Amino acid sequence: MSEQFRRLKKRTIAAYGVGDLGFNLFYTTLSLFLLIYYTNVLNIAPVTAGFMAAGPVLWDAITDPIMGLIASRTKTRFGAYRPYILFGAPLCGLSFVAMFAAPVLFPSAVIVSSVIAHLIFRTLYTVVNVPYTAMTVVLTDKSKERGYLAASRMIGAMTAGLLAAILMFPMAEALGGGDIRLGFVWVASLYAIIATIAMLVVGLSTQETNVGAESSSQLSFGQTLRFLKGNSVFWILAAAIFLGSIGSTIGINSLNYYVADYVGAPGQQRLVLLPLLLGFGISIPIWTWVATKTSKARTWVIAGVPSVLVSIVMFGLAPKSLEPLAALILVKGLFSDATPVLLWSMAPDTVEFGEWKSGVRDEAIGFGLIQLALKSASSLAAFALGAFLAVIQYQAPEVRAGALSDDTLEGLRFAAFILPTVFTVAGLIAISQYRLDHTLHARLSRVLAWRRRAT
Repeated sequence: MSEQFRRLKKRTIAAYGVGDLGFNLFYTTLSLFLLIYYTNVLNIAPVTAGFMAAGPVLWDAITDPIMGLIASRTKTRFGAYRPYILFGAPLCGLSFVAMFAAPVLFPSAVIVSSVIAHLIFRTLYTVVNVPYTAMTVVLTDKSKERGYLAASRMIGAMTAGLLAAILMFPMAEALGGGDIRLGFVWVASLYAIIATIAMLVVGLSTQETNVGAESSSQLSFGQTLRFLKGNSVFWILAAAIFLGSIGSTIGINSLNYYVADYVGAPGQQRLVLLPLLLGFGISIPIWTWVATKTSKARTWVIAGVPSVLVSIVMFGLAPKSLEPLAALILVKGLFSDATPVLLWSMAPDTVEFGEWKSGVRDEAIGFGLIQLALKSASSLAAFALGAFLAVIQYQAPEVRAGALSDDTLEGLRFAAFILPTVFTVAGLIAISQYRLDHTLHARLSRVLAWRRRAT
């Protein structure tokens, strides 16, 4: 490999990772704060807020697979996927601002305007993000290099997570001039500018290869179904992603309420979320390296078991001050956040497995369904948590009279540590059935290369 080619690879990996900084300014902000924004800023009842966060998944169930089908069949001089990033990024940014502007512009229709804006954002996010994730397949066909691409993405994601966790509520309070709803609009505008620039970096700095491009652009719908039907490792991975993401989303959102009400430190959630993200950042190169020495699925389990144990310890200790809670969260972050690094390096490998099994290749439909699994998990988790908050009779500070009952506080502790653990364990059981390792993938790649040469 020439030195020039190595430098090109490094630039591609770095540029691709910058893109996830943009996407995760949106995704992480909503994952961390959308539910508590609905309940504690817009003062919407928890069950209704849960529906508002979860409802758009029905729309995603349509748009994510359709976008996958459209993207893989696109042929332009820019490639199959880059045009959607280049031209869709600014619109996606504007729609993110609209999510927070809607309640300000339509104060008499807060719920309806928020839901409509949410649906528009999710549609445009799908248009840009499904092609972005599918690009992993056409940037390289080597399993270990995909691990480096995934690690680069996670560095961008961690940076976005830090910005979201640290700045969202403090900046909203500072910029709102006493009106926190208006403050959220200003913060969303800033995030949208940063995210749009980050996405454009990907579109302008990467180059798609032609691996599988011809076959996917000419596929019939029946061939796509055949590609998916026989792709057992894809469905195992999708199940593990879905279950694990439900657990992580419930856990992160529950921490917002746990810190505000159980610990008694409202507005200080960032002091707990920050250690979680720091643990994530520290562990990215470690888990990337471990995954190159053993299988990615085995690494997922190796990291997941200690994460579960830490959650059980936190439930037992039930820390009521920020310092011990933050220390335990830091330890948990070192282990639990191996999953995002691994899933985005495993998803492209399932494309070659599906091609080997079916004789056809359709990478974007797979990534569309992975995005659907992630967003479905996030939405279902938000709905489940909203319903659980209603069951334990949680009320927002501006609505309730007096302090929360002991039963409600114990419910928050259960939601923060036990509910996520149940789904995390289920995800670990699912991923333990995944059998596609580096050796098998290399063999499949050689077979596929021989087939392409033969045809």
